[in-house]
This record gives sequence, C-alpha cells and structure tokens, in this order.
Amino acid sequence: MSIARHIRALQSRFPALANAKADLQRAVRQTLKIPFERDFAILPQLTLPAASDIVDIGANRGQSIDAIRLFNTHAPLHSFEPDPTLFAALERRHRNTPGLHLHNVGLGEAARDIPLFTPTYRGYVYDGLASFSREEASTWLNAETLANFDPQALAIRETVCEIRTLDSFNLAPSFIKIDVQGFEAQALLGGEATLKTHKPYILLENNPKADEVLLGWGWTRTRITPALDLEPGAWGDLNTLYIAPQR
Repeated sequence: MSIARHIRALQSRFPALANAKADLQRAVRQTLKIPFERDFAILPQLTLPAASDIVDIGANRGQSIDAIRLFNTHAPLHSFEPDPTLFAALERRHRNTPGLHLHNVGLGEAARDIPLFTPTYRGYVYDGLASFSREEASTWLNAETLANFDPQALAIRETVCEIRTLDSFNLAPSFIKIDVQGFEAQALLGGEATLKTHKPYILLENNPKADEVLLGWGWTRTRITPALDLEPGAWGDLNTLYIAPQR
C-alpha cells in the first residue's frame, strides 16, 4: 500500500492527466490481451448459453467491457453506468464494440433518482470510487491510502442519477459483474426475479451485505485462485464468484 499511496499523491497533483492515464492503461492491456483484473480470465471455463446476456453493472471507464470482450466476443453485453460524464466517454470509446448496449442508469432495489457521490482530491476526480453512499465515497481516501493526505483538499461531487431495477430490463443473463462501491446489495435486490429465473454466475467485488443476500438465495461463494481453479466457500482477493445451486 505504501508505494500506491505515493503514486496517488503524485497523480492528484496532475488532474488533467486522468484521461491520458486511463487511455494508456487501456492500450497496454489491449496490446498484451490481459484483463484489468485477473478474475475475468475465468470466463472461458464457465458454461454460458449462446443466446444469453452478459451484464456489467458499474461500467466506469469501460475496463470490464474490454475484459469481458477479451474472453467472450459474441454474447449481448449490457453495461450500466449512471455518471453522465463517464457515460459520454463510454459512448465515444466503445461506439464500435459489437453487441454492446450502454445504459446511462444505475441499478438498485427500486426506480428513483438519487445523488451519486464522487470524491475529488486537489481537482483529481476519483471516478472509480464514486458511490451512491456518501460515506463510502468520502472515507476511502485518507492518510493510509494517500501520502501527505490533506483533508481540506478532499471534496465530494454530487450528481443526481436515475436508478432502475435490473428486473425492469427483462434480460436473460448468464454472467453478471457487479462493482458499484457499496451499492451491490441494492443492485441484487432489484434483480431478484431475473437472478432466480436465469441463475447467472455473478462476479462481485467483495461486499458482506451482498454476500449475505446471495447466500440466502442459495448461491455459493467461490474464490478464483491465481491458477483459475475454484474454491467453494472462500472469499476472493478482490472479487468473489457466486455460483447458483443448479450450476
């Protein structure tokens, strides 16, 4: 963490470089054909029906879109991103991505409009930490995660965003990725009928509340090892795969 906190402090001094950094990282990953997170490499091992959908909840800058398309080029891919600025960038960056459907909404337990909280530090926008929870958005950046942290330099940007339920889209998913900074349980609850009908694999950023929801519905918590083996019952390092009982 010590090296990372110094890197964050340095990048925060140059807010204009945020897009350039993201574009460079994407170019390197595409050249090397590697996902931004190793866990996506499990996709070829999963049995996904040809006619099913893949759902990406929390698209951010499109990292998971690229990761999914590395391993699955044909399934309809529905990506959800509520932030209007990020969504506009997604439309530009992925206008030629086949089979991609972009939705400028967040997913929750009910349809409504709520504020999205995005932390900024010295003008650098940490959009990857944006959350519908103010506490979640405002507490991750601190003296432990950012060198020479100055609380006075931290600000929270609020953007009112539309929330819908996953059930309202009438999709038939076989694989769902969820990374929404503390809002995972709400996204699941709004898709209960969809999940129980289609029983998708769910790759979830570790979250105890969402874990409780899925275990209560019968899904099995499963760790993806570095060798891409599956360990039922264990948490993953960053993400955990949840497998429906019928699978």
